[in-house]
Amino acid sequence: MATEGTQTTAPSVKHKPAIDFNIRGKVTPKIDFGIGLFGIAVLLIFWCIATYGGFVKPLFLPKPSGIWEGLVHFQEKGWLFPAIWHSLWRVTKALSLVLLIGVPLGLLMGTFAPVDAFFRKIINGVKSVPTTGILGLVVLWVGLEDNGKVIFLFLGAIFYMVILVRSAVQTVNEDYIKVALDIGANRWQMISRVILPAALPQIWEAIAVCNGIMWTYIVLAEFINSNEMNLGIGYLLSISARQNESGQVFAALIIIALISSLTDWVLQSVRKRFFNW
Repeated sequence: MATEGTQTTAPSVKHKPAIDFNIRGKVTPKIDFGIGLFGIAVLLIFWCIATYGGFVKPLFLPKPSGIWEGLVHFQEKGWLFPAIWHSLWRVTKALSLVLLIGVPLGLLMGTFAPVDAFFRKIINGVKSVPTTGILGLVVLWVGLEDNGKVIFLFLGAIFYMVILVRSAVQTVNEDYIKVALDIGANRWQMISRVILPAALPQIWEAIAVCNGIMWTYIVLAEFINSNEMNLGIGYLLSISARQNESGQVFAALIIIALISSLTDWVLQSVRKRFFNW
């Protein structure tokens, strides 16, 4: 109890700094977003200084206005939105095939050791084949029309999907499996009600990874055998490179980066909303 004439002081409260530079420190979503915007602004400032100041030739790094002019050129030609749609549709079809085959196979490999032993060495070997080699096979098998592009994207991502799903299944907490066995769950119930739900967050991360892989391969798939009748973002990149139009080349690359980032954001939002455990 405080005596008469003495004053009690409240304990001092240490305020945590808004930006935490501690190892593995965290920041709020608003600060994270703000820092990200600041980074983009700094990049744009240096870009404008380098290009408008004449420090870099336009052939190597176009002005931001040159990229806008490239987008306008694509739109005037009637190429921009058809190319985006065709590329997006090809990636979507290929990703659907990857899910249809890769998720069940990875689930079986992660669950049953004999299945894993049968496929593991094959998959590890095939995924080491260079992407250009896979492209050569696709040309021999089905050509590089629309179906060939989809098959190429599928082959570029399927093995990573299988490996990532297998790893997701193998990291499921062993206690969940023991409890399910103790209450008499059969194999199908074990897979459908225990292993698959527990692995779903990481499987969804695998989907996002494979989506990003396909957007890196779409350029190669559409760069070869591209023409105005078979539009895609790869065609925009191809014709711009042949004409030494660096503004249009950068415009096509930025389109790919934006679409890939947007689809990744959508996938991550779905994961946080429905598979956040």
